[in-house]
Amino acid sequence: MSGLTIQNATIVPMTEERQSFAGYVRVRDGVITEVGSGAPRDSTNGDQLIDGSGCVLLPGLVNAHTHLYQVLLRAVWEDLELMPWLRRIYGCARALRPEHFYTGSLLGCVEAIRGGVTTLCEHNFLNPSPDCAFETVRAIQDSGLRAVFARTIMDTGEIVPDCVKEKPDAAFRHIESLLAKHKSGADLTFMTGPNTPPINTTPELLKEIRRFADAKTIGISAHVAESRSVVECVRQQHGKAGVVELLHQFGLAAPNSIFAHSVHVSKDEIALLKQTGTSVSHNPVSNMMLGDGVAPVVEMLRQGVNVALGTDGAASNHSQDLFDTMKAASLLQKVHHQDAGIIEPYAVLRMATAGGAKALGLSSVCGTIEVGKRADLILVNLDTVHNQPINDIFSQIVHCAKASDVQTVIVNGEVLLKDRVLTRLDDKRILADAKIANHDLMERLELS
Repeated sequence: MSGLTIQNATIVPMTEERQSFAGYVRVRDGVITEVGSGAPRDSTNGDQLIDGSGCVLLPGLVNAHTHLYQVLLRAVWEDLELMPWLRRIYGCARALRPEHFYTGSLLGCVEAIRGGVTTLCEHNFLNPSPDCAFETVRAIQDSGLRAVFARTIMDTGEIVPDCVKEKPDAAFRHIESLLAKHKSGADLTFMTGPNTPPINTTPELLKEIRRFADAKTIGISAHVAESRSVVECVRQQHGKAGVVELLHQFGLAAPNSIFAHSVHVSKDEIALLKQTGTSVSHNPVSNMMLGDGVAPVVEMLRQGVNVALGTDGAASNHSQDLFDTMKAASLLQKVHHQDAGIIEPYAVLRMATAGGAKALGLSSVCGTIEVGKRADLILVNLDTVHNQPINDIFSQIVHCAKASDVQTVIVNGEVLLKDRVLTRLDDKRILADAKIANHDLMERLELS
């Protein structure tokens, strides 16, 4: 792979040290080899040159929780709370086909790339056939994005169709087949987990998941305490105060676990998250859409819990826009606490970069701009009416910048988006295919 130099940019490395500076970044074989201020000190002959004038150079954003195929289900079910909404989402299993997962997931990846996402965690929970997971992974790999594929399991639940309920042994065989075909590496890693405990997982499954994850050295992803109804189920059926407490009992709270949502968690459970090193994916837009509530993000951060950001699926968000998510995460905490200074923009930006990388076990790979890390980088144009003049670069990235400001996206040193043009994918063809898939899916849903 040839070298790459990005110059004349304002670099925001997103390390622990809060800083920005005018400078350049050099890349060789997909790895960042030099980060410097000013202009490059020696010749860049032979390197591909990208001019970052007017742009801020950031580590690629990390979407720590999504369901890519759900772009086919934008705005299908509106004004529903979590449980009736889940009944409809789960019911899609009867209509979804592997080709829907591929086409929908690829369109979701296009949206993610155009919005500056370079790494995502695809939380997969509907598998009417094993090919559905394989097709989702194929779409992600075709896109060039870095990804964690969390192939989760449901083995019970009144609202869960029989076609996606799985006995642990059968589910584990399907996951093993995924692992056998796709060897884990920095570009693609795997997780498993209970989908939404305890409403669709038995205690037996929780126990077996921990054993299986340890045996395969993979992490855990789960929807946790998204609504009060889920917490009430834990209290009535398991005699526990909350979902985190239940999962801790089975050893599922751990440094290699990411708990999506975590809206209704107590102070004691926040302490458990910190004690166990468990990360949280905060999904504010989805939580607002479904009327779930406000996650105690400020309290988690104060206790030292690692918090990442996720869009969730487009069926409960309408988009894969992580810039929109950052702004929502900031403003939601301000209005909830009625304190305009309760959370700093830099903390929110860290959640979307370094926090996400840590949550997905990729801190050594991405999330910051540092020598030795993979070149997952984005150039965001701040020389626009809605971004100028620049007074506080961190606040303006979080509160002013838009997904459409992303000019260039680089993953592993490969340029996936250059001057807003995709280099690897044909977005017009992908969109046309997605419209056909959406029409087919809608017809099947009406019949199912």
